[in-house]
Amino acid sequence: MKKFAVIGKPIKHSLSPRIHSEFAKEAGIDISYEAIEVDPKSFTSQTNKLFKEGYEGLNVTLPLKGLAYNFADKVSELGNQTRAVNTLWKEGKNICADSTDGLGLVRDLTNNKISLEKCNFIILGAGGAAQSIVPSLLGMKPNKVFVINRTFDKSLDLVNKFKNSKVELKAVKEKDIPKEDIQGIINATSFGVDGGSFEFNKDLFKGIKWVYDLNYSDGQTAFCKIANEFGIGVCLDGLGMLVNQAAASFEIWTGIKPAPLRVLKLIKDSF
Repeated sequence: MKKFAVIGKPIKHSLSPRIHSEFAKEAGIDISYEAIEVDPKSFTSQTNKLFKEGYEGLNVTLPLKGLAYNFADKVSELGNQTRAVNTLWKEGKNICADSTDGLGLVRDLTNNKISLEKCNFIILGAGGAAQSIVPSLLGMKPNKVFVINRTFDKSLDLVNKFKNSKVELKAVKEKDIPKEDIQGIINATSFGVDGGSFEFNKDLFKGIKWVYDLNYSDGQTAFCKIANEFGIGVCLDGLGMLVNQAAASFEIWTGIKPAPLRVLKLIKDSF
């Protein structure tokens, strides 16, 4: 039996064990997949111990993704761009790493018929969540991407890190949002998770066609509730991204490509 796990802190409410169990059942293979709490202070020792105990792959969630990047011996090109990884596995004596978060988001957007090509959209937030998705979003050839964060300097740091000559990636203050046609908003903040209030002007939602909240819940997220107030027709949460990034990890570990849409429906129906 192949052994896998998701590590993070906190971790007990993770849906990953159920998602990967469904993938394995569909593929007809026998695996174990656990949720294991790992403290950032003991990340290296605990992660080394798990691989020594025979775990073949680990998913990594907050707040450990940057530590996982530094821990790995070999990192994918995308992982080196984001400098934060969510997938670890062993190849010989080496620990390898990749970031599948951005791929999960792009696949979910595509499955929901949202095309980013030549699109103008806003990213709210410039922290680790935004950092993990920007390279994949730029790869979809949008026209202009505006980054808004409570701390403007952090937006600038993110933009400078991922400057792309083919896409205009720009840090803007909320009051300076251009009047040109903006189709969508991606929420990469913790609003709705940390219990805080929405710290941006809700006028941002005016004229928007779609929103995507990287967070998810068993009901409508707080961000999507605001979008509904403005009559936005397409309001997606991050559950589809979670299932699709898990599918990408599963394929890396097993070589088997699962069917994320079936598993996503199962999870949604259980809420």
